[in-house]
Amino acid sequence: MIYMKLIKYLFYIFMLLGVTGVWAQKSDIRLGKLLNNGDWFTLEEEYPMIKDSVQTPMLRLMSEALLGYYFNRPDETITCVDSLLQHYQAELGLGNIASMLLVKSIVEANRGNYAVAADILKDFTSQLREQGVAMDYTQIDEAVQFYDRFRNCPPMSIELPQKNTVIAMSNDSIRLNIKNDTVQRGTSMYVSITVNSKQYKAIFDTGASTTFMSEAFAKKTGVRLIADSLQIHGGITVYGQSGILDSMQIGDIIVRNIPITINKDTTLNKVEDIDFLIGADVMALLGEIQIFPHNGKIVIPTLLTEKPASGSNIYMDNRSLILKGESCGKSHNFFFDTGNGLAALSHNFYESNKTEIDAKSKRVRRLTGGIGVVEERDMLILPEWSFQFGGRNVVLKNIAVGLENNRLVPYAGNIGMALINQFDKVTINFDKCFVIFE
Repeated sequence: MIYMKLIKYLFYIFMLLGVTGVWAQKSDIRLGKLLNNGDWFTLEEEYPMIKDSVQTPMLRLMSEALLGYYFNRPDETITCVDSLLQHYQAELGLGNIASMLLVKSIVEANRGNYAVAADILKDFTSQLREQGVAMDYTQIDEAVQFYDRFRNCPPMSIELPQKNTVIAMSNDSIRLNIKNDTVQRGTSMYVSITVNSKQYKAIFDTGASTTFMSEAFAKKTGVRLIADSLQIHGGITVYGQSGILDSMQIGDIIVRNIPITINKDTTLNKVEDIDFLIGADVMALLGEIQIFPHNGKIVIPTLLTEKPASGSNIYMDNRSLILKGESCGKSHNFFFDTGNGLAALSHNFYESNKTEIDAKSKRVRRLTGGIGVVEERDMLILPEWSFQFGGRNVVLKNIAVGLENNRLVPYAGNIGMALINQFDKVTINFDKCFVIFE
């Protein structure tokens, strides 16, 4: 973790200078522990209560920078990162400086400020190279190259009508292109998208951090190619392309200058026709989406829903939605993926509940996959398991449980339409980072 040096520094400060008051010491240690563990939900909940007793200003700034990043407060992130670099470079150390600059560049790129994002990192590495500093520049150089190619592209923008937008949606059963396939695979949400005066169906997919097209579909719709050799992380890492779609229309909403991830790999399309996904980048610009899975519509409200008193139960890691849930009295983080027709639990979740899952589940071999890979895997099928999401008790059924670590099921699990389909209305608010299930 990038924060290990920070924790060591804090203990060094305690030894040299001492800390005034037992509670102050506890507050600093508590904050450092939450940062080091990446426990963002707990940090978001506890930070307002302990920040005034934290004795290390650098620790407060780092907490606020990262909370701003994960909970969609970009101005807060940039202000705090700038202050950290202005006042605490020596204390941060090279690794943390690089990480903070990467965070700042991601925030700027998500705003469409691609040139700013590229130059932040380019200036940093240029100074280090001039000084002969030896470090692994690979990740930063790849980010610079990617942002540089979008340098002259305008940011994505959206034109919203002055009234609620109601988008027709079909919640269709997933069918694979496999003879005699009888496995129930849940549903996907399809909406109609207009591109160049022609209508197409697209999956509304919170699990896609960017809007996604197959190579053939990108050519059909006139996507302008910007970057080649783009790494796409799915079932495995494959290489694709990036481009810009000039505009598209969703209901009465017009979206312009949409970054498109182009998948050149056709492995997944051999079993399932996936040409067009509307990703979380577009949804975040909308501010809030209200899904009515049984009434066939998605509503984009002009007046956003008030944040509940319980606070945020999702955060965004570079547009990937992470949902807070509970099971067996423990808190877990789940990848919130409306592109997943059902739900799946990870190998880590299995290991922490192994005895009970083994007693209730059945071992099967089923076809599974993602970008770049479609294969049969051994897994467990759990008839049902109880969870709590957004204060609502939920029983998910026929859940796949991973027997090995893989990218297909990150975090404690991948929770998708199996959860959404249990409710009449699901509100996903990207602006204040919460989900309400009704």
